[in-house]
Amino acid sequence: MYNQKNITQTVSILVFCVGLLLGNIAVAQTEFFNSKIPFSENQLSNFYSSISIDSSQVYLNANDYKIYAYDKKTGALNWSYYVANKSNNAPKLYQDNVFIEKHISEYVDKCIQLNVKTGDTIQTLSIVSINTQPVFKGNIMYCTAIDTETGGIVLAYDLKKNAVIWKKFIAHGVDKQPYYLKDKIIANAEENNWFELNYSGKLLDTKCKHKATLFAEDIKCIRNFRHLIHNQKELSVSYFDIDEVLKLKYTKDKTIVLGENKMLIINNKNKIENEVKLEEIVPLTENRVSNYTEILKAEANTVWLIYLDTLVIYDLKKNKTVKTFDLIQWNVHQAILEDNNLWLISRNDGQLVKLELDNRY
Repeated sequence: MYNQKNITQTVSILVFCVGLLLGNIAVAQTEFFNSKIPFSENQLSNFYSSISIDSSQVYLNANDYKIYAYDKKTGALNWSYYVANKSNNAPKLYQDNVFIEKHISEYVDKCIQLNVKTGDTIQTLSIVSINTQPVFKGNIMYCTAIDTETGGIVLAYDLKKNAVIWKKFIAHGVDKQPYYLKDKIIANAEENNWFELNYSGKLLDTKCKHKATLFAEDIKCIRNFRHLIHNQKELSVSYFDIDEVLKLKYTKDKTIVLGENKMLIINNKNKIENEVKLEEIVPLTENRVSNYTEILKAEANTVWLIYLDTLVIYDLKKNKTVKTFDLIQWNVHQAILEDNNLWLISRNDGQLVKLELDNRY
């Protein structure tokens, strides 16, 4: 828990460029919470850490191999749990459950299900880890995971029976987020190869416009693309370099794609509605250290993104930056935006930090 002495620290913000030219308004934010976990130098030298958030708590998988559950409003530590593991793969949440990978012994890791209110163990699942964001239909969890016998898989898991219903081997495709649509799943089978199956695990494509030449013998037909946009059309590969890591967020009628040096707004016709050069939003300076780039939120006319230690609010309708927040002193590792609060992990010291932002613009 924290008190008034250590929660109130107003941070000065650097103005990056002339406001009249770029429309930027640099403002201050307040550090409202800091986890103050006593990490050892050895724990921080091998840095892995992640956060998740629900309606009442924020969950930190910290560098000391523990899960911490903090009250979002008061900052009180509700519980902690030693999992003997730390990861950039954030804890997965569903209703009153949190799923996290636990190191059991030298060659054994398992995914465990905890009660979010108490931190008590509900059960140990038969899979090693949940590698991407799952979806749930009642007691059934659909996700990609590591399985001890098979390796990387996409599967359906019955949480009530604590058993795998069906699974498909996808190897390194396990780390690509599937598309969970109303009547089908589109999952990755390594590189840009994707295949379709229904929620019963049955492969759907039998016409084989594109035949698979994959390790997975039972996957015969694939589609070849990098990403799908909001209306399930394939994102044109010509927009970005072939090896460029992309971050996507969707609105009702747009897809926002964040690349290494530009942000594109793609419309329903799969055309570029607007292209934003990131260096014009946040000029590169020598003291910028963080490589963390993410779209935190996308609304009808506004995008919130982090680039080069800077949180940017960008107006899509007016095509200009309306506000920036300097995050350089925290060297962001991961971040989640909720209302006017930014929860982040600082790569400087591994701490979980909550910033209260001035949202007015």
